[in-house]
Amino acid sequence: MPEIPQELRSLFSDDELAQIAEHRIRVGGTTERDAVELAVAWTGNVRKIDADRSLPSSDRSVWSEHDLAGTLFLRDHLESALNRLPGALRERLIGYVGAADERYRSFTVSDSGQRIEKIAEVDATGRSWWWFRVPSSGPIAEDLARY
Repeated sequence: MPEIPQELRSLFSDDELAQIAEHRIRVGGTTERDAVELAVAWTGNVRKIDADRSLPSSDRSVWSEHDLAGTLFLRDHLESALNRLPGALRERLIGYVGAADERYRSFTVSDSGQRIEKIAEVDATGRSWWWFRVPSSGPIAEDLARY
């Protein structure tokens, strides 16, 4: 399990973290993750996408539109994991996830979802709000402009 940031760690006792770990979901093949792991990953991905906006497209470390699609799938998995948790644990974790959601909203703009549908090879119909927001600037926005 990746290291849990202190602001998240302070929300749960060891017993509660163990309880959350009992509600793991499959995220691909044989890989399973719990809601805390997915929340940490979502938060990290949101930070990375936001930070990349100030970098040039030529920087080989920047993420592409495909990384954005992967991040959206990750958020779907996080939502599934949250929905499996007992109410009190879920509500506390939603508070942490909400901060990352708000950060994502802060640097993204509304989008039809048609471009990300092509990139992710999915139908966006009925998908959650994060599928209909894209970065307002930066390399990913430049990538998406080609679609």
